[in-house]
Amino acid sequence: MMTVLIIPMSHPNIEILPLKKGFLRAAAEPAYALVRIVAPSKPADLKAEARQPIDLAIVIDRSGSMSGRPLEAAIEASVRIINGLQSGDRVSVVTFDSSVDVVSPLAGVAERSELVSRVRAIQSGGSTALFDGWREGLNRLLPHVDKGRVSRIILLSDGQANHGLTDENEIFQHVAKAAAEGVTTSTVGLGHGFNESLLTGMAHAGEGAANYGQSADDLDEAFEEQFSILSNAFLRQVRITVTGGTEVTARLVGEVGGHGIDRSRNLGTLTWDSSLIAVLELRPGHDAKAAELAAISVEALTKDGERVAFGPAIVAIPEVDLAALAVLPESPEVRAAVSEALLSERIQAAEALVREGRTKEGREALEKLLNDPKLSDYARQKLQFLLNQLEEDSVFAAKEMRYGRNALLRKLRAASTEDLVADYSPQIESMKALYLRKKLADGQATRRPRGPGEA
Repeated sequence: MMTVLIIPMSHPNIEILPLKKGFLRAAAEPAYALVRIVAPSKPADLKAEARQPIDLAIVIDRSGSMSGRPLEAAIEASVRIINGLQSGDRVSVVTFDSSVDVVSPLAGVAERSELVSRVRAIQSGGSTALFDGWREGLNRLLPHVDKGRVSRIILLSDGQANHGLTDENEIFQHVAKAAAEGVTTSTVGLGHGFNESLLTGMAHAGEGAANYGQSADDLDEAFEEQFSILSNAFLRQVRITVTGGTEVTARLVGEVGGHGIDRSRNLGTLTWDSSLIAVLELRPGHDAKAAELAAISVEALTKDGERVAFGPAIVAIPEVDLAALAVLPESPEVRAAVSEALLSERIQAAEALVREGRTKEGREALEKLLNDPKLSDYARQKLQFLLNQLEEDSVFAAKEMRYGRNALLRKLRAASTEDLVADYSPQIESMKALYLRKKLADGQATRRPRGPGEA
């Protein structure tokens, strides 16, 4: 049995920030609170250290459906990754169609020019044995898992698995098992009709990131963000669980599951000098007690794989009457977080309509959201972008909704409260750490393309 270490709440810390400093029993509207899991500052001795070396398996889909621009983007993105690796890193390259080939076993990057030439020679082929390709990438890394190194698979594919194992849930189970053994998975969706259900599910199960784009330029920031998070990780697999108090229904806001009540959620990786955020919805009944509306507990893994737990932190908000509640001010920071978390749920509903072919209803749902005066500036701009995308290409609009709301939650979780309330602007975003930035278009580049000779 794995030992669970109990960490004092001050390291890291759980902060509870209510939307209003008061609640009303059996009210028509729920109460909200922001939960922040705050990491300590990175110690000076760690700041001076280089990042952990990375063992990387780049798995490239070369099937017939990837021919043309998608394969070109996969090759160019892979070349950029290889050229960006440091001297202590190791990389393997695997390709697949109906069969799997190892372009390069796991090795250092001293001879990267030869590897780049071999990657540029990849050509499209037959069917898509996606799971077999991913598994071969895992085989390249698994024997070399080491606490002092980071092991990650990056799968570049259209996700149209039609050969070998194709059942998504079974694939997710294998990917999750690999993550538990120390090899995480990120995915990149390429092509107009890529399967985002499979690729986002694999990234979620594999503790990685899901990205998509049409060119290598679109993916540069995504890869930089991944390596930045890997280099600054404090805790992994951070899972928050909320338990409602007496006569209190509590849930985590942001994504509606099969039963609509989400009380436990994996928030991902907590980086040094940052925080993970969750939005809590509370519906107190007639007998709710102000001293214990809910309890928050957190479990995670250290970088060395030890399981840790901290909490519970008690959510306690004073009880007030209706007149007092009506005049209580809202925290603008918490309101921005609540607004964006609820927006994610409503984008999920609009996405479902679009995928069912009810595009007009999906558009109307998004337009209705724009009328909400409590929307943050970023949320408003994100909605307008989705509406514009829906007019141009409903297929990609649905993909942008899925990736966009996932990114919205990811950025929301990692932001500070100061970031949440600030007006959105590309200039402000460009100055933030990569893993804190927001983007209006998650599948497009926000920076100018690289010039000749640029890193």
